[in-house]
Amino acid sequence: MSAARDLADRFHRRWLAENPFTATIYGVPGYDDLVPDESEAGRHAWRAEAGQFLREADAIAPGQLSAADAVTLECVKEAAAQELESIELARAEYTVTPMQYAGPPAFLAVAARTVLVDTDAAEAYLTRLRRSGSWLDQLGERLRAGADKGRLPVAPLAEQAIVWAERVLADPGSSPVLSPRPPQGWDRTAAWEQERQAAADEVVNPALARWVATVRELLPQARPSGEAGLAYLPGGDSDYARSVRVYTTLPLSPEHLHQAGLEHVAALEARAVDLGAGLGLSGLGEVFAAVQDSAGKIPAQEAIRKAAEAVRRAEARAAEFFPDPLPPPCEVTPMPEVVAVGGAAPHYTPPRLDGGRPGTFWFNTRRPTAGTGWDIDVVAFHEAVPGHHLQLSRLQLLTDLPALQRQRSLPVFSEGWGLYAEQLAEEAGLYPNDRALLGSVSSSLMRAARLVVDTGLHAFGWSRERALDYMAGHVPMPREYLAAEIDRYVVMPGQALAYLTGKLEILRLREEARVRLGPAFSLPAFHAAVLDHGSLPMPALARSISGWLDRSSGL
Repeated sequence: MSAARDLADRFHRRWLAENPFTATIYGVPGYDDLVPDESEAGRHAWRAEAGQFLREADAIAPGQLSAADAVTLECVKEAAAQELESIELARAEYTVTPMQYAGPPAFLAVAARTVLVDTDAAEAYLTRLRRSGSWLDQLGERLRAGADKGRLPVAPLAEQAIVWAERVLADPGSSPVLSPRPPQGWDRTAAWEQERQAAADEVVNPALARWVATVRELLPQARPSGEAGLAYLPGGDSDYARSVRVYTTLPLSPEHLHQAGLEHVAALEARAVDLGAGLGLSGLGEVFAAVQDSAGKIPAQEAIRKAAEAVRRAEARAAEFFPDPLPPPCEVTPMPEVVAVGGAAPHYTPPRLDGGRPGTFWFNTRRPTAGTGWDIDVVAFHEAVPGHHLQLSRLQLLTDLPALQRQRSLPVFSEGWGLYAEQLAEEAGLYPNDRALLGSVSSSLMRAARLVVDTGLHAFGWSRERALDYMAGHVPMPREYLAAEIDRYVVMPGQALAYLTGKLEILRLREEARVRLGPAFSLPAFHAAVLDHGSLPMPALARSISGWLDRSSGL
């Protein structure tokens, strides 16, 4: 084993121990009994370890490595650097939300999706529940520590989180932690069920109630809606610069990103007008009204059926654009109740490595979101095929890759690919009509507008209301859904920048490949060159594609 591969494996195992919920989502055994360590001592220890991993990576001479190991080494460096940046961001000091992206909602979302493939997994799950109380208490301690530094949660999101948690506590019989089913035919099922109920009653629910009490305690000091961005936190400017670096892996300024968003919004609105004219719609106002009116009109089960049809249509054509191995079909299913009521948008989770669940496109049947109108097809293409399912499920089949590159997803790569897949679907003729194409444009508008509002909130001091007004004026989607989107950007500063940033970089590399290879250019070969090293930071992807082009052109 090479030094780069050994380092990648050691780092990844340690990272999974720090992020055991991610391990569970991926179905990686050995971590299902763990919860994260959010204590100050735990963060300090992990910072020291991540720094040591980075120093080890810097000590490896890249000139002595194979092309594949050179990519692996870059992935280790990026992963370790991102851990150091994320520790410095200290988001647990001020992040409170009812959405699945952080805190107790993240824990309950993982619980609701946990698959117990055998008795060891079932016993590990009990251990996790019994340990969860200390982790939830650590979250409360981090919030108090943040408040002492003037780093406070956003009041409206905290209020929503309180309502969400009280709803969970008011119906203990339906707690998400009771969702996983024990293995069939197990002779310990009855006793295990009793022990799980006891863990829920005696550990999880009381700890959740204590967390709610902490949030209530901080609520009078919390930031108002007009001060939702990092711009209003001590050190917020440097925090946002870190966030941009983490989520784009590129040296981009808020000013550049903001202007790029404005320019793309203008170009997409012009295209929407052109497409609308073919449908007898006059001007942007009529086009937006028609697209928005289409949302949510289809019953939830019918919308899921149509989404699944779009996925199957794309799967039938996948071999034209991608080389083997192609993944098995994508599952399309309603998301868990506890996730849906938090306002989660349709999203994808990769196959569990233990076979407990296939790659799944989760659909929100409880609240208005994207993917319920003319945009059904585009959301399906983004989340499933040729988007995340083809990207991430196919990646699981490349077993020679280090686990770090198969099991760690960088948003700029994965979401950039998802947005690129929406355009690829149009180039392949997968949209059935101009209404579906307008749905695709509306999706692209949302991704472009994200650059404007994310930078607006966190760099330029926009209020939630100003951000929502901008989105509602330029994205033809239900205002309730867009409000949840704005809150997502508040909770995850910089993440919304990843989509368009990554897509533009993939398109730039594709054009470079077309020019250099000329008639020898192959779209399936290019896609393999992009995808087959796993989730890469953009500079590493550019260098990897450059090497592939050199080899392909005989240099």
